[in-house]
Amino acid sequence: SQINTAPESRMPIQTYVVPFNKEMINELIQRELARNGQVFYIHNAISSIYGVAAKLEAKIPGAVVGVVHGQMEKEAVEDVMERFYDGELNVLVATSIVENGIDVPNANMIIVEDADHFGLSQLYQIKGRVGRGDRIAYAYLTYKEHKQMGEDAEKRLKAIQEFTDLGSGYKIAQRDLMIRGAGDILGPEQAGFIDSIGLDLYLKMLNEAVEAKKTGKEIEPPKPEKLFSIDAYIPEEYAVNSDKIQMYQELDAIQDEETLSAFEKKTRDIYGSIPEETKLLIEKKRVDLMIKQEEFDSLNETKDYVDILLSKAFTSIGGIGADLFNELIPMLSTIKVSYLEKKLKIRYTKRKKWLDEVWKILTLIHKLYAKRKPQEA
Repeated sequence: SQINTAPESRMPIQTYVVPFNKEMINELIQRELARNGQVFYIHNAISSIYGVAAKLEAKIPGAVVGVVHGQMEKEAVEDVMERFYDGELNVLVATSIVENGIDVPNANMIIVEDADHFGLSQLYQIKGRVGRGDRIAYAYLTYKEHKQMGEDAEKRLKAIQEFTDLGSGYKIAQRDLMIRGAGDILGPEQAGFIDSIGLDLYLKMLNEAVEAKKTGKEIEPPKPEKLFSIDAYIPEEYAVNSDKIQMYQELDAIQDEETLSAFEKKTRDIYGSIPEETKLLIEKKRVDLMIKQEEFDSLNETKDYVDILLSKAFTSIGGIGADLFNELIPMLSTIKVSYLEKKLKIRYTKRKKWLDEVWKILTLIHKLYAKRKPQEA
């Protein structure tokens, strides 16, 4: 189960990935203290942590700084944290010891030194120390300027900046899995190279294999969806990347027209008027669902034509060819009906809004088949 609904009045944390700059950091802390806020400052090196704390207290007017780290006695840590919670301290310089279990509603800024040294899930936990109240919170993840970061570190920082929505923990965990690898249980030693097909597809294939073992019946592979030559996608300005991924996955899983219509309505309600590119994506899915009906055998697109091959179940109905021809009379200027391997074939000559016209043809055929197909006993 997933909890995706944030507590009432909770707001997303404004997250920035920036090069480390002392003057900028000092100014940021001053601004937060000016609005009577408190600041977490993460410096993950015990050997130099007291020096950092002393410099901050000396440079920033009004800063009352405390320090916590993992080598301190439990009572000493509790004493500093209690003073920070009560507001006696307004800046807490700490190691990653603070990543769990600390809830200070008035602390709404966190600054992390050398953020590229942390793991993705760890960064997400550390960032979660702020924004616990009803005020806008800020997280500044810094890295040494001019430093050449590794590819994985760049991916981690990009992900933590991208997944700012409340309730993104599961998405962060999925991204972390893809960046770090899956260990032995889901790694190549026991499960093959999951990352080459993606975790979601792997789990789908695994579930199908388990179900086939249980029932003794092989899962029938789905018909491949057609890749039409149309610009069908979700634009960047319409939804953020994390939402887009979820929308694509949800759209891909739809198996009937009723669910597709509900998806279209929900998308419009949440994100507003649907752009043309996304409308085309939905229409493409609608066509994909239609051609899976038993009256259709295949649909193929070329540069100039769309060929619709009807099934034997459709073609074998007595007199249906003549009925189909009569239904298609208004469109005879763009279509040609013929027989191919004892099946009816319709060739449509593409025009400007050809996907709309193909949908009309498919709908006409579907209604005709529903009307003429033999009734089950």
